[in-house]
Amino acid sequence: MASPTLSKRRSPHRVPSRRLTQPPSSAPAIAICPRARGRRIASNFAFLSMAELVCRASSVFVMLALTKRLGVDGYGRIEFAFSVVFWLVLLVRDSSDVMVARELSRHPRLIKPLVDHVLAFKTLLAAVLFSGLTLVGWLTLRDHTDWTVLTLYGLMLFTTAIGLDFVYRGTESLGLLAISLCLRTLIYGAGVLAFVGDVKRITWVPIWLVVGEACGIGLVWLHYLHKYRMPRLRFEFRFIYIIMQRGRTVCLIQLSQALICAADLLVVGMTSGRWDVGRYGAPYRIATAILTFGLIFQQAAFPTLARLWRHHSEAGREALDSLVEVLMTVLVPVAVGGTLLAEPLVGMLFSKEYAGTGYLLAIGLWRAPLLSIAFLYQTTLIALNRETVGVRSLVLGAVGIGPLVFLLRWQFGLWGASSGVLLMGLALVLTGYRSLVREGRQPIWHHHLGRPLAASLAMVPVCLVLQRWHVLLAVSGGALAYAVALLAMGGFHPARLWRTAFHPVAEAGEAA
Repeated sequence: MASPTLSKRRSPHRVPSRRLTQPPSSAPAIAICPRARGRRIASNFAFLSMAELVCRASSVFVMLALTKRLGVDGYGRIEFAFSVVFWLVLLVRDSSDVMVARELSRHPRLIKPLVDHVLAFKTLLAAVLFSGLTLVGWLTLRDHTDWTVLTLYGLMLFTTAIGLDFVYRGTESLGLLAISLCLRTLIYGAGVLAFVGDVKRITWVPIWLVVGEACGIGLVWLHYLHKYRMPRLRFEFRFIYIIMQRGRTVCLIQLSQALICAADLLVVGMTSGRWDVGRYGAPYRIATAILTFGLIFQQAAFPTLARLWRHHSEAGREALDSLVEVLMTVLVPVAVGGTLLAEPLVGMLFSKEYAGTGYLLAIGLWRAPLLSIAFLYQTTLIALNRETVGVRSLVLGAVGIGPLVFLLRWQFGLWGASSGVLLMGLALVLTGYRSLVREGRQPIWHHHLGRPLAASLAMVPVCLVLQRWHVLLAVSGGALAYAVALLAMGGFHPARLWRTAFHPVAEAGEAA
């Protein structure tokens, strides 16, 4: 990953003394402290899960408040602008972060030189993208308020460029990142709830989002400066060439995933008025928040999978199989229950202006299990150093998702746009599984899907009966019925899943 210039930056005091006592083989070295490694993975997952729970709950609460304070038209404005900028933010973040985190998980000594080069590269990229965003917005947007909102959201490009999250993801120190994520969301939520009372103050929404991001990133910077030195930005074309050469496939994968997730909202925003964007965007945001929990598994397990696939292939296979089982066990009942209770949920969460959009929530919730599994397969291929195996199908999906959604939107309306994402998600699951089959690494997940579906069918009558009294009673009763049915079928073994997902190195060491 590092250029020849970086590889020479090695001082004698950086060589740890324990290096002399390490075994010659790296595989046994990993198995020296399997329990400590397992506890670290489990704690990282717990930190990310709690942080995402706080962030998603806060974001959904703020979103519900904005739908009422800004109205359908005002909420449509900020939703479309955020979706456009968020795609560019992913371009800045994922152009290098995933590859750098993978290299840092294997070579922690490269932290300081890589930070110097990555910050310079991302800052330059953010400046170019922000200039293009403001120029295109000035030429295409007729309403000055729309341009102002888009430009303010564009400041997130710079906060993302100076972020150091990749350092702590690569070294598996995710506790600080969890605190940082919570701080960003809480500041944003508090600011919006306090200062945005109606559509006249709509520009304060992106302002507080940028302020929250800056505060969370500043916390990470304080910790980094306490442990390391102040970064020195270094623009080297050789480094940019290397990172583009080695990271272009990963960047294509990440950007393709982002485009697939946001394609339907972007198409609706470009082909419809702000009223339709607002009515479509509110259920879309709920579905996206649930999808986020599926992505936690990738972030928490990626550094370990990158090592396991190299040293202990069987342990990596078992860990992936357990992750698939957990995703299906959790997300399938959410999709089934959300489909049954979509309309009363919309009536409870949103204002009367959103009446009749329950079908959008019912369709959109199914993107959570489909896209979570599809993207998990792609993350596994990255950990295998087999990015090119599945990138073709993913890029083709990103290229084809726009025309597909546009065609279905034109023929069937808003529900057609949402259905297009589901069709593409199903296709990506099949092609990703086929890519893993060719590598001999495919999970055995067909039985993981059967039990959750059967248990979900058992909760259907419970939900339909209890919703006559209240939708929350139906949600609680349905969840209880699902858990009882799943336990009765013997389809959930928390101890085994915990052991295989979070202690794979220990099992591999025992097997050796």
